[in-house]
Amino acid sequence: MSELPTEKDIGKALNYLAETDQPYAQHCAHVKALEYQVKTIKALVYLESTGTVADKTALSESSEVYRAWVTDYEKAYCEMKTIDAKRKRADLTIEVWRSLNANRRQGA
Repeated sequence: MSELPTEKDIGKALNYLAETDQPYAQHCAHVKALEYQVKTIKALVYLESTGTVADKTALSESSEVYRAWVTDYEKAYCEMKTIDAKRKRADLTIEVWRSLNANRRQGA
């Protein structure tokens, strides 16, 4: 992209925002679901464990299923934040273009 946004850049930004509405919402929903899922994962491992509360907690937080959840959560969160950042950049491109055009109309 050139130093200042052009009308072509605005078209690309608007298309990107339109095309990523659904995928972004899906990534946000997936992250939210994973946040609820972790409680179930930890609880199931906790209930299957024996020992003190500290032992059960440690086992639930070091289990394979919990570590897999952490990996899934990190990946989903990263994907969500990446799309979020790109959408914010598209919004910023549009805002800069808007400001430039408003200044041109005012003769600045």
